[in-house]
Amino acid sequence: MDASAQPGMARLFAALFVMAALATGYVGLSALGFLIPAACLLLGGVLLWFGRGRSTLTGILMLNLLSGLLMVLVIGLGDGLGRHKLDISGVAMLVNVATGGPLMGLIALPLIAALRFGTSLPAWFGSHGSRSQRRQPS
Repeated sequence: MDASAQPGMARLFAALFVMAALATGYVGLSALGFLIPAACLLLGGVLLWFGRGRSTLTGILMLNLLSGLLMVLVIGLGDGLGRHKLDISGVAMLVNVATGGPLMGLIALPLIAALRFGTSLPAWFGSHGSRSQRRQPS
């Protein structure tokens, strides 16, 4: 497969990001706070579609997953934290929402697996690397 041809996985995940952004944006018409995760989801779709910013996309995905996991663990098991339980879970929720919300988390696990263990998506991002990576030494 030609590394510059857009793989089907990139199209699939980009479409999932855009559909999630549209759904979240629709809710954002009534509650403006949902426009932030919608924009983050749309950014993820754009980065994936064009094969740019792999480290940025992976960072957003990991931050979303970790903040969601922290929020669930603190709410479920954080009784020993006392009054700080709600503070910690609230900050984790804000970070999770700012990085795409729960819909980003649903897409993140299979996408990270495809980026880590697959071949087509890493080749897609590799073929669209930065200009300094593409320069040949003279």
